[in-house]
Amino acid sequence: MVVRPSNDHYRWCGSWRAAMLAVAMLLFAAPADAHVGSPNVFYEGDAGPYHLFVTVNVPAVIPGVADVQIRADSGDVRQVSTAVTRLAGAGSKYAPVPDAAQRSPIDPHLFTSSLWLMEYGSMRVLINVAGAHGPAQMSVPVPSAARRMLPMPPALGALLLTLAIALAIGAISIIGGAARESRLAPGSPVTPELKRRGWRAMAITGVVVAAIFYLAFVWWNADAQNYAVITKIFKPPKLALTVVDGNRLAIRPSPDDKVWLKFKVMDGIVPDHGHLMHLFLVRTPAVDRIWHLHPNRQPDGSFVAALPPIEPGSYSVFADIVDKSGFPWTLVGSIDLPQINGTPLSGDDSGGNAPALTLSTDSAIDVLDDGTRVLWHRDDAALRANVPMILRFDVQDKNGKPATDLEPYMGMAAHAEIMSSNLQVFAHIHPSGSVPMASLMMASTNSADSMPGMDMNSARSVSPELSMPYGFPKPGHYRIFLQFKRADKIETAHFDTIVN
Repeated sequence: MVVRPSNDHYRWCGSWRAAMLAVAMLLFAAPADAHVGSPNVFYEGDAGPYHLFVTVNVPAVIPGVADVQIRADSGDVRQVSTAVTRLAGAGSKYAPVPDAAQRSPIDPHLFTSSLWLMEYGSMRVLINVAGAHGPAQMSVPVPSAARRMLPMPPALGALLLTLAIALAIGAISIIGGAARESRLAPGSPVTPELKRRGWRAMAITGVVVAAIFYLAFVWWNADAQNYAVITKIFKPPKLALTVVDGNRLAIRPSPDDKVWLKFKVMDGIVPDHGHLMHLFLVRTPAVDRIWHLHPNRQPDGSFVAALPPIEPGSYSVFADIVDKSGFPWTLVGSIDLPQINGTPLSGDDSGGNAPALTLSTDSAIDVLDDGTRVLWHRDDAALRANVPMILRFDVQDKNGKPATDLEPYMGMAAHAEIMSSNLQVFAHIHPSGSVPMASLMMASTNSADSMPGMDMNSARSVSPELSMPYGFPKPGHYRIFLQFKRADKIETAHFDTIVN
């Protein structure tokens, strides 16, 4: 979600900014949203012989501080350091001096560090590991973008405004005194004419100071509007959706999103999991149907998806793409669909059904129509927001035995779509985490990473034990759609949970 400041906020910030800009800028370095409403990065992989689970808490504003957590599977890791570079291009070759991560005094497997994200765009966190098996390195892609503007604390704002007024009064008084007495001999009385000259100088200075304040307010309001609306604040781009020929969905950026069209991101996207776009249709408000489709690009740059038979209803739409720099985008929209008499699903397209989501449901097992059983291994403790975790699932056959016929699905052991009941949170994750495969492949060209769950050989089997790193970003009720491929058939299981 994007927090949009009010006009009063702009005017209030204007007075503070004109008073003490340098102090105000210090307030823009505190952490908060790729995907939708799920800003943090989760990655599980190998740095050489060391298996790591990495969480990057992305700051809400840029420049800002990212908190990095690195958890090692074993006690073989002695030292960890971190640094930030561009994901691709010349800047990716020149890493700054790494910062040493601190080992937790409570958990010796956990290391933490803080890194400044100074630029917008596709970045990567370089993790250097030293341990019993020698040195190793890992790269974790991180999308860096401001997602909201932070308000100034009222007390500090009042203090800065008071100081600004005091400075203005002092300046006016100094100018008045200089005009009145600067040419007066020591001990000479101040004549009425000199007093009038002093008052005139103070009046002129007052007008000048008022003009400076006014122009500062105008400049800051324009700058804040530009920052929030035009250039800096990351907003999920809007989709324009149209049903054509009764069974196809045309997808293009909304013509109202001028900034998105200006940057022409759609002209430079790269395949992710073998497709340029991953399109998700979720029926609302029940969240009881999901379609995972892969539209084809058209000569005019738009996309068209062949729709399967779809029941009528209101659908929220999410379209995942990755641009050529490795930055992930999720375009959002909604559409009311009639009954669609489309074509059967084929290729990597898939769909799933579930009961209507209720605010009291909490589930850990799903039995599919063909008897496949999927178990979510959960702790007894309630889930908590902003706590990194590993989601672990087991796929069993109808007899309760581990399924032996799982296959890679679009290069991964499985995919999962996680969404809140109000769909203000939507995340598409995999066994490697929340970053797209395309970004991981860009990062892996500069390091010796391995990406768990990735298997581009469709003939090989996949373990029935599936795991995915994630952290629910806020309290609420969530539904997880888990998708995997078994015996050449794409299956979709669902799980519900409450996050405190």
